[in-house]
Amino acid sequence: MKHIFYLIMSLMVCTGTSAAEPQTAAQELIQRLKAIQKKGMMVGHQDDPVYGMNWKWEKGRSDVKEVCGDYPAVMGFELGGLELGRETSIDRVPFARIREEIVDQHLRGGISTISWHPFNPATGESAWDPSGNAVKEVLEGGAQYEKFAKWLDMMASFLNSLKTPDGKKVPVIFRPWHEMSGGWFWWGTEDTTPEQFKQLFVYTYEKLTKEHGCDHLVWSYSPNTGYKDYMEHYPGDEYVDLLGIDIYDFDHNNDKYTASVRHDLTELTRIGKEHGKLIALTETGSQRLPDPNWFTQVFWEAVKDFPISYTLWWRNAWDTPKEVYMSAPGHPTERDFRKFAKLKKTLFVKDIRKIK
Repeated sequence: MKHIFYLIMSLMVCTGTSAAEPQTAAQELIQRLKAIQKKGMMVGHQDDPVYGMNWKWEKGRSDVKEVCGDYPAVMGFELGGLELGRETSIDRVPFARIREEIVDQHLRGGISTISWHPFNPATGESAWDPSGNAVKEVLEGGAQYEKFAKWLDMMASFLNSLKTPDGKKVPVIFRPWHEMSGGWFWWGTEDTTPEQFKQLFVYTYEKLTKEHGCDHLVWSYSPNTGYKDYMEHYPGDEYVDLLGIDIYDFDHNNDKYTASVRHDLTELTRIGKEHGKLIALTETGSQRLPDPNWFTQVFWEAVKDFPISYTLWWRNAWDTPKEVYMSAPGHPTERDFRKFAKLKKTLFVKDIRKIK
């Protein structure tokens, strides 16, 4: 047997092959996402375990769980403000709490996705200030290059701190520079060319993965609905793992929302197949949810025929009444959401826990 082993090893050396390298945490999550996608669509909710429609900061609570009996399969968290050395995010959630919730979600079998709305490095204003040629200034040769490099160092430090009690990295879906096809962010079309955006995305990727070893990030690219060309800002297949789209119903027009969703998901499905990428509805919701049957009769009818990995509903903000996108106890959609949750293809934590 020893002779056979040495013969095999000799042949591997001669042919330039080697034993299979262990997968990174990100690769394992991608593989898992593909397996889950065959079962249905994961239900996600922004800031789900840290506050809700009528509560804040209590541990163990969740509007989703309190309506349907289970946590969402995907939880979204925001890191804006971390780059300034703050202790809480732009949504006033302590970063220590966010770290804790991401680990807890992983341990219960769920998945987390992270967004980042950093302040404008050129003006010092919020992410929603598109002035100052900020992207140009943070790229190499720009006046804010050193500042931005330090911001990414701080991001990497936090991301690399996402570990289980036994020290294993927790894989997450990382969604930087989203909605770039709109003009409301400093990395959007108002003050940034597509080429500059691509350089920003690639630089972020290279800095976090190559320099800081953040090999547990599944990278998401997600324009907003109304884009001119979905791929206009695309940095390349080697930098993206998942294709998303952000679509909201701010007009409370069910027909308009349905048409937008079907149009964009049709194109996203085609592009995803062409590039071999996962696809997702990375942000959505109907502000205030005025239609009591919105989940089953509007949303599900629009998306049920598309192979999306997950949908992330935006937050239920306890301090902003209009910011209610997910059902909650006492909300008129409560009964409809329970019906939605019982559909075979809507997946929550218990549905995906054993899927590897």
